[in-house]
Amino acid sequence: MNIPDKPDIELHEQIRMAINKSSYTTHAFAQQMNIKLSTLESYIDGRTIPEKKTIKRMNKFLTPTKINIS
Repeated sequence: MNIPDKPDIELHEQIRMAINKSSYTTHAFAQQMNIKLSTLESYIDGRTIPEKKTIKRMNKFLTPTKINIS
């Protein structure tokens, strides 16, 4: 189940929704990704845009929802 590819859903919103629908808390997901919680929070609130390879790594852990890479 992918998040719909709509222009009104920004990347940071897709990340937030995918993590919320997963079994992870934000803190647990940051640990799983081996990144700092502050880095993950910056992705979620839109201050930082993650690299495509980071999004691909996120998608390995986020099931059933995936983040669309445009």
